[in-house]
Amino acid sequence: MWDAVKKMIAANESFLFCTHRDPDADGVGSEMALSLALRALGKSCVVLNPDSLPQTLSFLDPERTVRGFDAVGAEQSRRLLDKADVIFLLDASQWSRLRPMNDEVSTRADKVICIDHHPAQRPLTPLSVIREDYSSAGELIFDLLKDMGLPLEGGVAFSLYTALVKDTGCFRFDNTNKRVFNMATELCSYDEVRPSYVYERLFERSSIAGVKALGRVLETLEFAYGDRLAHISLTTDILEQTGATVEETDNFVDVIRALDPVKLCIYFRELGGGRIKASFRSKSNEINVNNLAVKMGGGGHVRASGAVIEGTLAEVIARVVEAAADCFGH
Repeated sequence: MWDAVKKMIAANESFLFCTHRDPDADGVGSEMALSLALRALGKSCVVLNPDSLPQTLSFLDPERTVRGFDAVGAEQSRRLLDKADVIFLLDASQWSRLRPMNDEVSTRADKVICIDHHPAQRPLTPLSVIREDYSSAGELIFDLLKDMGLPLEGGVAFSLYTALVKDTGCFRFDNTNKRVFNMATELCSYDEVRPSYVYERLFERSSIAGVKALGRVLETLEFAYGDRLAHISLTTDILEQTGATVEETDNFVDVIRALDPVKLCIYFRELGGGRIKASFRSKSNEINVNNLAVKMGGGGHVRASGAVIEGTLAEVIARVVEAAADCFGH
C-alpha cells in the first residue's frame, strides 16, 4: 500500500502538507505527525492549510509552524506550493474541500499525494491512498510511519493519538476496533501522550460565551419525520451577541445525538455570503448521511458528513429536511 509513497519520500527533499478547510484534530494531527517525522529525516517541511489554525487546536502546534492561506495570501502560498517537491493532502479526497486554495493545489496535481479515509468516487491522483476501512487519517499516517520504520516518540505520537481520539469520538464511534485500540495502546506507551490531557483539550474546553451560544442554539431545536430527525442552527447574530468563537461550536451537534428517538442530527451554521454549512450525523447504521451530503454537494462518511450550501438559512433548512425524506423511506 505504501511502496510508491515511500519512494516519493526517499527521492525528494521538500514537502508541503495541507488538510481541508475548517481544520480538525484529525487533519492537523496527521499533517503535524508526518511533517515532524520527515523533518527528523532532514527533509524540508511546510504546513499550509486553507484556514489558519483555530485557537482550539493551537496545542497541536506549540512552535506555531502551521500557516494559513487566509493569512499569508495567494502570492506567498503559490511560492510555497511551487517550492515543494511533493504536496501531501491529508484527510480530504476532494479538491473542493481545500477552498479557497483548491485551484492552487489542483493545478499542481502531478506532485500531490492524497491520504484519506473518506469515501471517494476516484483517487485524486495516481499515488493517492484512500482507505475507508481506516478510522482516521491519523491511523493511516501511523501505518505509513510504522511501515517506514520511523520512531513515533514525542510530538509524532502525541499528534497521532490526538487525531485518533478525535475521529473515533474518544473510542465511541463505530470505526473503533481492535486495530484502533492496539494503535492507542502503543502510542500511550510514550510519555508525551497523556489521554486525560488530550480528552480535556478536545472535549472539555468551552468559554462562558460558548455555553451561552449553546443555549441560544438549543432554542432553535426542531424535529421532523416522527422526531427521528433533529436539527439546530447557529446564526452569525448568535456568535456576535454571545461573543463565542466558531471553533467552540463544533461539538454542538453532539448534544442532540443523545436524544431519543432521534436517528439523524443536522447542525446548520451560517457562514456569511449566502452560504450555510450543514453537518450531518447518523445514529443508525440504516441511515447513510454521506448520501444526503452528496445530494447537497458535500460528502464524508456513512455516519458523519457535511456540505456547504448556498441560500438563506431558512431556505437551506427546508431543502435539506425535504431531501432527508429518503433517509426514512418517505
